[in-house]
Formats: sequence, C-alpha cells, structure tokens
Amino acid sequence: MRFFIISCGCAAVLALSGCATSPLAQPPATLNAVPESAFDLGGRIAVRYGNESSLANLHWRHQRGSDKLTLSTPLGQTVAVMTRDSQGVTFTDSNRQVHTAPTLEDLSQQMLGWRLPLQDLTYWVVGSVIPQQAYRVRTDTASGAIELAQSDWLVTYKRWTIVNGKELPSNLIVTGHGVTVRLVISDWRLE
Repeated sequence: MRFFIISCGCAAVLALSGCATSPLAQPPATLNAVPESAFDLGGRIAVRYGNESSLANLHWRHQRGSDKLTLSTPLGQTVAVMTRDSQGVTFTDSNRQVHTAPTLEDLSQQMLGWRLPLQDLTYWVVGSVIPQQAYRVRTDTASGAIELAQSDWLVTYKRWTIVNGKELPSNLIVTGHGVTVRLVISDWRLE
C-alpha cells in the first residue's frame, strides 16, 4: 500500500514558506567535511519507483540517534509519520495505525514499496559523505552539479544554499536500487 502517493500534477501546488536560506552564486568546490549532528528541514520529496511516482511535502527533524519524517499532502494533511530512535522504527499511516520494524529501510520497503536509505541520507542531505566508507566524487563542469557515489547509491547535488554561513544542498537526487528520490529543500535550520 502506498500512503503518500499524490498526483504529480499537484507539483505546482507544493510550496513552503518561511525559507531561511539564500542561494549560492556557484556550487561549492567540494562536499562538507563534517556532517551536522542535528537539523530540521522542510521541502518536497518526489519518488519514482518502477512505473509509480509519488510526491509529498516533507518535514524532517534529525538529532543524534533519532529522526522524525512527516509526509503530507499539498494542503498540509499528514499522510505518514516515520520515526527512528533507540527503540526502533515506527511508521504511522493516515489511519493512525502504527507499524514497526528494526530499520526504516525495512519499514519503508514494507509500507511504501521502496527502500529509503535514511541512515545514509542523514549524511548526504547535508552535503557530507558517510565516514569511513569508500566513495567517489565528481563535478560536472558543464552544469556545476556534484555527484557522490557511495554505498551503492548515486547522489547528485543540483543546487546549494547558504544557511548560517554553511553551504548546504537545496536540490539533490538520490538514485539506486531501482528508486529515484528527489529532495527540494526550501527551509533549513541547523542546531
């Protein structure tokens, strides 16, 4: 069952206000050396898996050892909440039924039909690499996009923004395992 499938025709309606960022004139020369231990972001997520596409608003609060991702419709109705903490992972659907699993990757596969690489994404979303894991970085000189290949995924950083003096991604595409996830981040808060 797909809980946050929203017609791609609704893309124009998806907009968030309160953007606390300013765009970069040019992308950074390289990725960030140190990941953020806590952040709060808002934006949109688009997922393509097989012949299916999903689009939703996303609010993600990450702290050391815990995550809370809220997916909602363009009108703000919550359709799913995924949480991760020391007790495990929960997925609360729009009917308020709670589903559990040991990892969010397993739970997203079970509930959404595709694997969300959340543990890895906590590094990639702030423009960092997973520590002590092999990776490859390439810059596309024509477009300025930075590509990161790591952990059997390809992360393409399309746009960056400055938040509190730090360069952070505002548009990235994560591809792997038959899934393409695009994140457009319009609201960043670092803690």
